[in-house]
Amino acid sequence: MKNRNNIIIAAFAVLAAVAAVIVTVLLNYDFPAYKAKLDMYYLNEKHTGIIAERHTVRYSDRYDLVGVIVSELRDGPDNSRHGRIMPSDTEILSINFTDDESVVIDLSGQFLTDDASRNVLNTYAVTKSVCSDGTLKRVMVTVNGGEITDQDGNRLGYIAAADINLEDEEYSSEMRDVVLYFSDASGSGLVREERTITITDQQPVEQYIINELIKGPADSSMRQVLSEDTVLMSVDVEDNICYLNFKSNFLSKNSGGEAHERLVIYSIVNSLTELNTINRVQFLMDGKRADSFGSFDIYRYIPRDTSIIIDH
Repeated sequence: MKNRNNIIIAAFAVLAAVAAVIVTVLLNYDFPAYKAKLDMYYLNEKHTGIIAERHTVRYSDRYDLVGVIVSELRDGPDNSRHGRIMPSDTEILSINFTDDESVVIDLSGQFLTDDASRNVLNTYAVTKSVCSDGTLKRVMVTVNGGEITDQDGNRLGYIAAADINLEDEEYSSEMRDVVLYFSDASGSGLVREERTITITDQQPVEQYIINELIKGPADSSMRQVLSEDTVLMSVDVEDNICYLNFKSNFLSKNSGGEAHERLVIYSIVNSLTELNTINRVQFLMDGKRADSFGSFDIYRYIPRDTSIIIDH
């Protein structure tokens, strides 16, 4: 009887030890705390647009969620008729939150294809997927730290999910004539340049205009006004007012003397007000109205100024 009791006691001791090990492992294992059903975006059957699939993901917090979503995209679509937007060996190099609504995702070179239009679609798919929970509003996808460009060489920069039009699955584009204003050779005023650009129905034309200004003039007798490091985060148009949300380093990257700062402001304003839907511009920095740009008041809505335009 005594031996039997000893065996029972020993068995309980073993079970207690095993239980203690299991509890220790569980306490040290980081289990995902949340589960969500989100839209993941992949290429449609014709690879002419992007289409959503409902996926269930598990994550520990909102910062972890971005990496989980990108990993889910990397795993590929559930529907065999949908196309991948990145190879399975694409690496996530870094994820940086620039504010509460914006994130920069840096991926390895496998993400890029030889087709610039396809790269744009794949970037749109990442953006829509990452923003599908409604917390984040805009995404910049980079590759090895470099910005992705479209078929015309324009940097995509930050893309707002709300600007990606998914009314149909077709990724359509058209040629559009725009008027841009750059500095003359002396820096004393703005001169007009007409340009035909390719735009899609998935980004606003105002964003294309800013991208063209950043790219600089085609005419060598003109001078670029906006810094190549200028980053436009989002565009909204309401009641004929264009709200431009730049990254806050806009102020330092484009600063200079009073004459230069005036050229910067009106290069943007005069180019945008060539559109019949816009008559004033509001400048935002990281989503907030800035008081001034050097000596220039940019807190107000800024209308067109033709006095700075000179004949060329």
